[in-house]
Order: sequence, then C-alpha cells, then structure tokens
Amino acid sequence: RCCRAVQTFPRRCVPTRHSRLLSNCYHTSTLHTSSLHPSLPVNRNGVLTSTRSVTLPRNSQNRTLSDSAPPLNKNSRRGPLPFMLASFGFCAVISGIAYVYSENKKKEIEEERKRKSEEQKKERTSKGKALIGGPFVLQNTEGERVTDRSFLGKWLLIYFGFTFCPDICPEELEKIGEIVDLLDKTPEAPEIQPVFISVDPKRDTPELIKSYLLDFHPKFVGLTGTKEQVKRATKAYRVYFSEGPDQAEGANEYIVDHSIVTFLVNPRGEFAANFGQRTSPEEAVNKIVDKMNQFYQDSSS
Repeated sequence: RCCRAVQTFPRRCVPTRHSRLLSNCYHTSTLHTSSLHPSLPVNRNGVLTSTRSVTLPRNSQNRTLSDSAPPLNKNSRRGPLPFMLASFGFCAVISGIAYVYSENKKKEIEEERKRKSEEQKKERTSKGKALIGGPFVLQNTEGERVTDRSFLGKWLLIYFGFTFCPDICPEELEKIGEIVDLLDKTPEAPEIQPVFISVDPKRDTPELIKSYLLDFHPKFVGLTGTKEQVKRATKAYRVYFSEGPDQAEGANEYIVDHSIVTFLVNPRGEFAANFGQRTSPEEAVNKIVDKMNQFYQDSSS
C-alpha cells in the first residue's frame, strides 16, 4: 500500500518501513516497465507489488542502465598522438613551402641587383660619349664582305667621300695619309688603319676605289656597297650626304654633297674623336696619341 501511495502521492508520503528500498522503487517506477528486470513483481500498471528480496541472475547482478549504451568507437579510445603527428606534418609542409618561396625570392632579388649594377656600369661607361658609330656591312675593293667587327682590335681613321670629288676629298685624304705617317714615326703610338667609305656607290666601283686610293697612302682600305648599305653606314656615323640635281640619262658628272669629317675609332669599335677640315695633321696626331693613352689607362684599370 505504501508503494502505491508513493506512486500516487510522491511528495506527501513519508514511509516508515523499508524507506530506502521504497525510495528506490519510486524512482525506478518512473521508468518504463521494460527497463526493469523481468523477475521483479510488478502489476499491469507498472507498480511493484512486493518488497521481498529478489535475487537477480548472476550475469545481471552488476547490470546498470548504462550497460545498454552502445560501445564506444575505437577511434574515440585513441590518444593525442595522431593529432600531434598530423599537426607536425602540416607544420613541416608549410615550413617547406615558406623556405622554397624565400629562396626563390632571394634569387630574384640577387638577379635584379646584378641587372641594375650592370645597367649602372654601362651608363657610367657610356656617359659623356657621343652616339656616333655602329654596325655596318660593306665590301672591300677585293669584293669581300666587310663589317665593323672585321676591324676589332685596330685603331681606325674613317673618312666618307667619293672618288669624283674635285678638291675637298683629295685634300682630306692627303691629310689622313700625313697623319698615318706621323703616327708611324711615333714610338708610343700603335699602328692605325685608314678607311675610305664611298658615298657614291653608283659610280664608285671597287676597282675604281682601289686605284684612286693608291694616290694617297698604301695602307688605305676602300669600302663600298649597295645604296642601302651605304645609307646605314652613314646613318651610324651621323654623316650627311646627298646626290646633286637629277642628271640626264647617261650623264656621269654630278657632285655629291656630304659631311667633311674624319672619325677616330678605338679597338673596341667605339667612337673616340673626330677631326674637321680645319684640323692640321700635327693637331690631329697629338689628339690621337692622347686618346690612345687614355684608352689604355682605362682598360688597365
């Protein structure tokens, strides 16, 4: 009766006997009947009908409600080691990527520094030099192909003219011959090569140039080419030239207007100095010797 009272009036009933057992029964009665052991005496309303001791089967004496919970997952029993290994691997990958990126960045910075250093060096080297001289492709009096690189390692005196010139070209070529003779007599001066480039390829054939230059100095080298080749050479040395007024068909008497300048070129193929019509052979020789000494001093340093 007391158990029934506990179920009906749980807060007002204060049992006098078997209080601990009844209290347990009260709490257990709130559970579904299926959760109780089948050997316990309960009625159809799910209320215990007796307080006698019940001996549970041996295999269920220690059974609790938690025994019905599903077993733990095997992965949940693992310690922190897998997480630590994964963290270490992730850190190693990130460190490797950062190292490779850092090395590539260092290489890029070093290459950029070298490039800027070379550009600054070239700028210092070319600073103050006139933009005169450059590549050309012509042919000599033997019909052989000659370029600016054919003269590397030699000092040059280059003059642009034409064989039909009545007076100015012969005077300048004679002066160049005197300069060459004076330099040959100067012990400290290296050998120099005089070069004549025709600005009249229409009339100046290789054979004509060869015989023409023999009147001035035996060391002269004569060059000519097509009209386009001559234009490129004169453009490189900033030389102006222009044929005279149009002539009648078959006419061969005309004047070519051109710059009157002699160019000194060093063994690297670079412009070193120039001499005008009013420069005497002695003045030219002194200037050439100074340029030669300066060139070799700069090369040694």
